[in-house]
Amino acid sequence: MEESFSEFNQPQPFRSVDTIISEGYVVKPGHFISKGMRRFGDEFGIYVAFTLVYIALTMALGSLPFVGDVSGMLVGPPLVAGFAAYMRLQSRNDYREFSSFFAGFRGGNWPSLVSQGISVTLSMALAVGVIVLPLYWNEIQVFVTELEKVQNMDQEKAGEFVLNLINPQIGMAAFLAAIIAVAVMTLFCLAPTFIVYRGYNAFQAIAASWKLVTRKYFHFLLFNMVLWIVLIAGVLLCCIGFLATFPIYYLALASAYEDITGD
Repeated sequence: MEESFSEFNQPQPFRSVDTIISEGYVVKPGHFISKGMRRFGDEFGIYVAFTLVYIALTMALGSLPFVGDVSGMLVGPPLVAGFAAYMRLQSRNDYREFSSFFAGFRGGNWPSLVSQGISVTLSMALAVGVIVLPLYWNEIQVFVTELEKVQNMDQEKAGEFVLNLINPQIGMAAFLAAIIAVAVMTLFCLAPTFIVYRGYNAFQAIAASWKLVTRKYFHFLLFNMVLWIVLIAGVLLCCIGFLATFPIYYLALASAYEDITGD
């Protein structure tokens, strides 16, 4: 079984990022998403099963005292990288099993994926803070202050109270923050696959993703926005659709990496 994972760590004749850029590449959002959907459809049972495991693990770890707040940063990135790791074996028709999803925890992948995830999160938070807070500082301050009153309310009253707090200014601030977050996230969207597929460390993966994405940034931004719309639609479909759209989101990103790099 160990041999089936060795491909992630063995030296391979990968094309350098500079070579990929010089030879040219095409960003095809529809093709990437449809390819991810095909990969999901071919083995939907195991992808849904892993998604359920992911949800159960993150909820269980999040409820733990003391470590619950940081568990998402330590476990989330390696877990979601499992979709790309499994799809890699699927694409090559190599031996695979349920444990293949946990390749993100093997070797140097875990610290690299966690470091990459933290770096991206901090970058998004900084961008949102620099752009959104100065524009809506007073509205956000009032919202946060009023939100503290929820602690002393029952669930029904708390929900109604929070809804009443959401005014057009807060809604616009949230929308702008979401757009900025996606815009920043797009720059690093290929970084996890560079870690899992090429064994890059966090900073090598971030640099590689940045270099590739910035060459055709608006194409990648459109791709990521479409993926987020698909993901949100899955959540709105009574959350059942999430079991399909969540893996498809990561499979589409892995498909983009495969097609662009040729790995």
